[in-house]
Amino acid sequence: MNEFLNLDNSALWALAVGFFSPPVISTIQQSRWSSRTKALVAFGFYLVVAAVTAYVLGLFAIGDVFRLALLIFLAAGTSYKTLWKPTGISPVIEAATSPNQDNGPDHRAE
Repeated sequence: MNEFLNLDNSALWALAVGFFSPPVISTIQQSRWSSRTKALVAFGFYLVVAAVTAYVLGLFAIGDVFRLALLIFLAAGTSYKTLWKPTGISPVIEAATSPNQDNGPDHRAE
């Protein structure tokens, strides 16, 4: 059997968590934040999710947490750029969960 295709359950779980993380992060992030702040919040989220995932799976070695964090980060970044952002799902969630930035009534012509 090809060893390359043998992913254990922890790796598959990390990939699934990473794949579905961007919409969750979009609920946390605010539209008015800079790209740098958004990236730091996302990275912190991935680290926390990796630590929780490692704990739930019973993986307590720092190397295991690092590998899970790397898998989650790669899966999340890829799924964000190829699915969640182009389809508009993440930007819509982010806009819907950001506080209204209006400073007054909307005076645009209909």
